[in-house]
Amino acid sequence: MTKPKRKFKISANMILNIFVGAFTLYLIYYFCTSEDGLIDLFSTPNSFIPLWLVIAVVVYDFNIIIDSVVTLLFIRTQFPNFKFIDAMKAAFVGVFFSAVTPSSTGGQPMQLYLFSKMNVSVGFSSACMTQKFLIYQIITAAYSVFSIILRPSYFESAFTNFWSTAFVIMGLVFQLSVMAGFVVLSFCRKITSKILQFVDWIMHKIKFIKNPDKKIASIRREVEGFHKYNHIIMSNKKLLIASYTLIFFQVLCVMSATYFIYISFGMPEIAVANGQPVGSFFDFVCIQSFVVFTSNLVPLPGASGGAELAFTMYFSQFFIIGAVNKIKPAVLLWRFAAYYGPLIISAPFSYLTKGKKDEDEMQDTTDEEEQLKCDDENSMKSSIENITK
Repeated sequence: MTKPKRKFKISANMILNIFVGAFTLYLIYYFCTSEDGLIDLFSTPNSFIPLWLVIAVVVYDFNIIIDSVVTLLFIRTQFPNFKFIDAMKAAFVGVFFSAVTPSSTGGQPMQLYLFSKMNVSVGFSSACMTQKFLIYQIITAAYSVFSIILRPSYFESAFTNFWSTAFVIMGLVFQLSVMAGFVVLSFCRKITSKILQFVDWIMHKIKFIKNPDKKIASIRREVEGFHKYNHIIMSNKKLLIASYTLIFFQVLCVMSATYFIYISFGMPEIAVANGQPVGSFFDFVCIQSFVVFTSNLVPLPGASGGAELAFTMYFSQFFIIGAVNKIKPAVLLWRFAAYYGPLIISAPFSYLTKGKKDEDEMQDTTDEEEQLKCDDENSMKSSIENITK
């Protein structure tokens, strides 16, 4: 029997993707063709050293390798035969779906689905990914806090008006709030139980899914497993020390790419020639942490628009010196190294999640068949009792 053709529907997600894609193309066009843009940069002989851009790309992408190692350490605590190549696959899947979804929300769910295909339990893998994400947020927040303490003048330079001030403060508050939220969900069973009760009430009140009792029972089992594995992970001191150390260097790779772009334009020599201070590696790591927590506030894939604005807001003093203005090509090359490049590299790995929708539909069909059989063989009361067990 042939499957009926599905009708083409224009969803809100499709509209968002079209908007973000068009907006991204516009930004690339603008930073390439406008005055002092990328085309003007390449038209000037000896004004750019490509090798430093290559180093920037390699340094940034090395964070994916470190992420794979951390994932491997976590998963091997319960699955000792888990392979590094599988951890790499999960890392690239996370990079791709984080890049194409608003606020990077799609990365972890798709990683969890991939782990389930690798026969890693959802409760355990979700605990591992949550703890890894939490450590990453703690390290990133630590970078931001210490950067504000050690380089307050760069932070204060962003407070030029009400909107820029609000943008910066809300970005920092958002980052700290996300971290606090994950801490609560990871370790506060009572709060998690209250949230599940609310979800249960919503499912029965609105009735937007089939078999809400079965679904909430499944969620409760996964949450119990999640908390159990969290306790196991947190009791493994060696794992935590290794994870914090590796993620510290992972974040450092993310933060330092801009410095090599700065060198590629020959800006240190230009700064010396104009009597301006030269930005150090430490300066760029500190300022990049401001860019990260500020741009995270923008709920678009890749923080499109917000990332470019934050970069321009914080780094203009290093890329605009006297008559030399290279902020536009700097923004574009940074986005290539930190967003477009990883997106292109990780795109082929998205096929690993192919078939998710079909498998979900098959599971729904199986659930319906089981329910029908249960109705035929037993009374409705016993059916409900079987589901809730």
